[in-house]
Amino acid sequence: MTNLLLLKTIRATVLLIGLGVLSGCATIADPSSVNGVDYGEYPENYKQVVTQFMKQQQVTAPLNLDKIEFLNEPSKFLYDHMAHQKAGYRSCTLIHTNNEKGLRAHFFLINNGQIVEHLYDSGVIALPSKFCDVQMLALESKVAHSPATVDENGFKYLTCNTATGNEVFFAMNPGKHQLQQQHNGEVIANFNITKLTDTFIVAEADQHHISINRVSGTLLHKHNGSEAQAQCKLSSQQGF
Repeated sequence: MTNLLLLKTIRATVLLIGLGVLSGCATIADPSSVNGVDYGEYPENYKQVVTQFMKQQQVTAPLNLDKIEFLNEPSKFLYDHMAHQKAGYRSCTLIHTNNEKGLRAHFFLINNGQIVEHLYDSGVIALPSKFCDVQMLALESKVAHSPATVDENGFKYLTCNTATGNEVFFAMNPGKHQLQQQHNGEVIANFNITKLTDTFIVAEADQHHISINRVSGTLLHKHNGSEAQAQCKLSSQQGF
């Protein structure tokens, strides 16, 4: 084995061990369940922060930073690793290589405008889904950026069918944490989104509590001790 091949083997082994330890020991927490954590200010300029950070990194394969696909709006993210807690806003991306033959998933944790953690798909081992569920986020990103499902104010539309055959219509703006129930073009209820993760949306108003499973589309509505379910799907703002 040549020295160069040996060096590459050692580097690959160290990378595998490092990512294995990280994914195996990292405990992801629900931000809403932990108090007193400093996530920093919401990174309005997260795209610039991520791009500038990547420009300063030494990489083996040249990256096309003009084609970064940002898969999600930054959301609070907290995890414990090796008895050390890290918190901030998560940004998941896909970055192309210049030869268009590579596409790598990247996880960025931003706290007060600084990247405090960066993990990525090295090509040897995939980025753990607990940090970025790339398949789901990529699909959702394509839907979210479709002009048929998002209006100029950032609202997505949900059509939900109840077990009794009734249709309920919602307008949702994750960025502004707003959920509106509409009927005949009028807003009949406003909900505040209190929890927003990759898998669940929780919204509340007065005695109403709504939970939406973003994977299955199941909606659960609790009010004064009663529960009702509905099955939801993203809907075009223009049906015809």
